[in-house]
Amino acid sequence: MTAITLAAPLAGWAMPLSEVPDPAFAQGLVGTGMAIDPTVNELRSPCDGTVLSVHRARHACTVRTASGAEILLHLGVDTVGLNGEGFTAHVQDGQSVKTGDRLISFDMDLVGSRAQSLVSMMVVVNDGYTVDGQSVDREIAAGDAAMTVHGGSGADAGLPASGPDSAEEGDGETGERSVVLPIASGLHARPAAALVAATKAYPGTVTIHCRDRRANAKSVVALMGLGTMLGDRLTVRAAGPGAQDMAESVAVLIEGGLGDPVVATLAAGAAAGAGSQATPATPPAAPAPAQPAAEEEVGPPFAHGEEVLLKGTIAVPGQAVGAVVRRFRSTVRVVEQGAGPDIEEPRLRRALEQVVAGLAQSAQRMPEHAAIFQAHRELLDDPELLDGALADIRAGKSAEWSWQRMARLQADALAALADPRMAERAADLRDLEQQVLTALSGKGPDVGLAELPAGSIVLADEILPSDLAGVPAGRLAGIGMAHGGPTSHAVILAAALGVPTVVALGRQAERVPDGAPVVIDGNRGELLVFPPEDTLAATRTAVAARTARREENRLTSREECRMADGTRIEVFANLGRVSDAPGAVVEGAEGCGLLRTEFLFLERQSAPTEDEQYQQYQQIADALEGRPLVIRTLDVGGDKPLSYLPLPKEENPVLGLRGVRVGLREPELLRAQIRAILRVKPAGVCRIMVPMIASPSELQAVRAMVDEERAKLGRAEPIELGAMIEVPAAALIADRIGAVADFLSIGTNDLTQYVLAMDRGNPHVAAQLDALHPGVLRLIRLAVMGAKTHDRVVAVCGGSASDPMAAPLLIGLGVTELSATPAVIADLKAFIRTLRMEDCRRVAEAALGTDSADEVRRLVAESWPAL
Repeated sequence: MTAITLAAPLAGWAMPLSEVPDPAFAQGLVGTGMAIDPTVNELRSPCDGTVLSVHRARHACTVRTASGAEILLHLGVDTVGLNGEGFTAHVQDGQSVKTGDRLISFDMDLVGSRAQSLVSMMVVVNDGYTVDGQSVDREIAAGDAAMTVHGGSGADAGLPASGPDSAEEGDGETGERSVVLPIASGLHARPAAALVAATKAYPGTVTIHCRDRRANAKSVVALMGLGTMLGDRLTVRAAGPGAQDMAESVAVLIEGGLGDPVVATLAAGAAAGAGSQATPATPPAAPAPAQPAAEEEVGPPFAHGEEVLLKGTIAVPGQAVGAVVRRFRSTVRVVEQGAGPDIEEPRLRRALEQVVAGLAQSAQRMPEHAAIFQAHRELLDDPELLDGALADIRAGKSAEWSWQRMARLQADALAALADPRMAERAADLRDLEQQVLTALSGKGPDVGLAELPAGSIVLADEILPSDLAGVPAGRLAGIGMAHGGPTSHAVILAAALGVPTVVALGRQAERVPDGAPVVIDGNRGELLVFPPEDTLAATRTAVAARTARREENRLTSREECRMADGTRIEVFANLGRVSDAPGAVVEGAEGCGLLRTEFLFLERQSAPTEDEQYQQYQQIADALEGRPLVIRTLDVGGDKPLSYLPLPKEENPVLGLRGVRVGLREPELLRAQIRAILRVKPAGVCRIMVPMIASPSELQAVRAMVDEERAKLGRAEPIELGAMIEVPAAALIADRIGAVADFLSIGTNDLTQYVLAMDRGNPHVAAQLDALHPGVLRLIRLAVMGAKTHDRVVAVCGGSASDPMAAPLLIGLGVTELSATPAVIADLKAFIRTLRMEDCRRVAEAALGTDSADEVRRLVAESWPAL
């Protein structure tokens, strides 16, 4: 066994493969090695050896060492789609090279602007070799020792990687299947790796034949070396046990795209041996629109008078009593075959125009939420969505079938994302699917929930934003969804309407019969079906009393908040966009304790400029009329992805690159945001809050940036810099973080999910996720005690701040500022004015000695029965 040290083929930042924004490389499917984010435009040989192949797109090449290790050098991510533009190869197949010889040069500006990422990979792709000693997480120069490869003798040849077609491999059972390649860029690294993963365990041989060449299907390099293109006819040949089944299964994988998008406009048969791409013609039969998989029966409807309690996730707080109106959507099967493109295409375009007009009307009816309907408008403009539907129509399909298929494909892709907020955008696509199908049917626009009886509580799979546009006041009393999440567009609209909403109730919600009396409790995330008459009456009385109290509380909402014993408690608002600020002031907000800046960065193709951010922040500051404005820096990452910010795929993104970790990795993005905040006038009105802090060093790094940018802007006034306490470790070392922070703010949503090890986006555990768990409360107390070491203010800006039951406990633990949802501020301030610190401390101390959140809530309810 030999060992060889490979030199860095590029200069730049060296990183582990796990950080590459391409799952095939990040998950080790292509091979083992490392990656470099380059600062130079030349790729050089990492060793002495022979060039096995230069990819036809010139973005990758493979060098074979004397020991037989095959080293794939791959420039950038998804660069194969450039088809060689911007790349120049300086070597050819079979050429001998020495360490440091130039292999490929590339135009960094062109490639960087058009590829997903310039991060480049160096991996060993054949079996029998191990890699160690990767020199990563540092700047590396071309030619520096980068990693060591062990194994091989230089004598192993195995099955030829690729070459002219020859006799069948081996004896015994054989199998063969032909397939047309439906991948736009051919068998490049990602699909090649997927194919190798599928064939490696097969005990026999599998080869892929294209024109006059063949490749070992267990070799990434061999498959890439075939130089395949969209429309090529491939022949899959297997030899060994179950050979025909193996050939069939490999062909099916190829037809499915091997993880790449399938191009559905290939000729049924491409000319073999012609050496050129086949001309697209009539598409093959596309798969039928996905129908929901057969699911286990949920059971018969609940019997009349059968009291049932369903638990879900809090979305919009409040209580309501009403009769159920079921809006569960039945699967609609559409006719597949159309009347021809000349008829079907104009039908689809007219339907789209009708839906666009309806979106404009919805935006006029709810101008404060016009951005939601504009987002729908942009989805309709997605060329992939329309082009895919038109391709199906031109293949003879109906407009309905084509639109439904493409809308569901995209919705399913969104629903599979790790980030709950992005996955919830799938509901928007399902909304558009239904609206367009309605328009195609010739019916008028769906009236949504506009014709509900007064006081209805709607139960549905998911309520769609279009359902809520134009609902008359008083018709809709509450919403319960079997699925959905608490940050969907529909929930945002429900909150604007003040409609109590519970999501993630599960499929048992489908058993609630039409017209059943229910109590929906958005404060607890519960739906009580067929409640006793005394419960109904008591709840109606309580709702009426709360409504009257709310109007009364609004009369004094703009006064400062002091407890009955005179203790000052500040009540701020959580804001998520410019339009939230004026309403928050009306409700009595004494400032903004959390501005979620993600609204500026989501659902767009590039990051907002410094000026765009400044203008939005200034508008919010103006609307707050001089009240404090705490701006949280961008909180995105693997669980909240941005299309223009490629980050490595993570198995558990909630524990990966998030919050400040992304900001420190992408410093220019963070610096632009800091500059925009520093420009807001008057100086001193804004504070900066940094998410996901886990150590003082992270906040010190941000403070250094703030000081540098402040100096560049010539701003003499300092700005307060705070840390969010969302990570349990941060609560435990709050005294250390408080030494470098001007204030602390506890984000109870994330803190709770980390403490309880329950994903707040998972409907299976969301009902048990309660920030009043004594374990969470104990960490809050530790954070407050640590902050007192340096006399730092401690705020709570998570969901607990909007929960009246949490207020006396948080205050009793030492929190002096609550930042809540604007809709609850008037009531929250009124309740706090009735509290005494002595009582709050006593109950909080007792809560720390309980075993569960349920016990804590019982304790609070007994202490303050009016809740």
